[in-house]
Amino acid sequence: MYYKTGIQRTSENEFLASGHVISFTHTVVPDGIEPDDQGRRIVHKGSLIAESGKMVTVAAGGTFSEQPAGILMDALDVTHGPQPGALAVEAYVIGARLNLGTEYTAAVGKKIHVALPEIKFRYDEPEESEGTE
Repeated sequence: MYYKTGIQRTSENEFLASGHVISFTHTVVPDGIEPDDQGRRIVHKGSLIAESGKMVTVAAGGTFSEQPAGILMDALDVTHGPQPGALAVEAYVIGARLNLGTEYTAAVGKKIHVALPEIKFRYDEPEESEGTE
């Protein structure tokens, strides 16, 4: 496997809301991934991935470029070609932290849940309880 030194590393937000996850290995392809300023093609964690291995883009109305097969568990460098990655198919996630290419809304979350029924969304905002001060 190719390893390049001297590149800037980044950290990404955790999108999982629980430790229980079921994931499967799937090949992720570089098609449609634009290179960053260092020439790397990075597919970010929390991206929806199709059965074809391409990253799924979500339009503002919540329509998918392709049917998603899972959510990428870790960032993946596909600069030098397709790479194996772990796709979550069953998990609790924080929708606002997914890499969708558009703002996460409850409507988008429902469409993702229809496509991936075992992906459940947990909101990271605490509910207000009545009668407490």
